[in-house]
Amino acid sequence: MSLDNVLAVAGAARDHPGILIVGLVFAVLLMGVAANVIARYIERYRWIGYVGLLVIVYVAVKMIYDGWVHPEVGLGQLFA
Repeated sequence: MSLDNVLAVAGAARDHPGILIVGLVFAVLLMGVAANVIARYIERYRWIGYVGLLVIVYVAVKMIYDGWVHPEVGLGQLFA
């Protein structure tokens, strides 16, 4: 379970610890079920995993490139 889910549940619960506990348990269970369903699809259809890998590689390369050439904060600014 990611930190943003915990913060969302905590923000929604406000001052009600019972709602917080129920929300966190529900979020953990939902994440477990969703992870199992997605894992079964990836196991059955391998190409989905490769598509996910391509998306991650594309985003990483784009972030590295944008960080390098950005005119205000990129590393290119250091050498210009």
